[in-house]
Amino acid sequence: MYIPKAGALCPQCEKGRLGSFKKCLTFNYKGRVKQFNDEKVFKCDLCDYEGLTRDDNERVDRVLADFRRSVDSLFSCDELKSIRMELGLNKKEMAKVLSVNEKTIGRYENGKVTQSEHMDKLYRVLKDLPSAVEIIEPSITISSDKSHGSMMTVSESNYNPKLENVYHFSMADDYSFDSGVAVNASEC
Repeated sequence: MYIPKAGALCPQCEKGRLGSFKKCLTFNYKGRVKQFNDEKVFKCDLCDYEGLTRDDNERVDRVLADFRRSVDSLFSCDELKSIRMELGLNKKEMAKVLSVNEKTIGRYENGKVTQSEHMDKLYRVLKDLPSAVEIIEPSITISSDKSHGSMMTVSESNYNPKLENVYHFSMADDYSFDSGVAVNASEC
């Protein structure tokens, strides 16, 4: 792996020498601008080569990945990791739930790969309804404290389809819905 430093031979033309200077880096994405002020850049004195150190390049790449995600209204790298951690899943388990390779989860979380809009929507479902993990991948269970509220079970013994018994239910975390299901509440 080539690491640029002042006075080193240029990796592009292999004749010139690199010098370092501070530069404002500007990136445009879908009409939005992201700037990095005073970045240390190495430039060849003979050709047009400019480069960053590996660490600086990885930092800029991650910030740009999150910038693009923000513009596209997608979760950031840290948000994706936070959702996985909140679910109590390791990368291998999350990969199984999402039907992707374990390395893909790592790439989403470190900014190397941006999740698709569809994948982001699945993350949103898992964030808001953790119990969906067990529906999607029955071999993986999450602890009950990770799911929102409690589930109501309707069985034949307490099911009463009379329209006057349709209720409005509220679940934990301000999730509410009109069930549209007739339930005899006195027997629940």
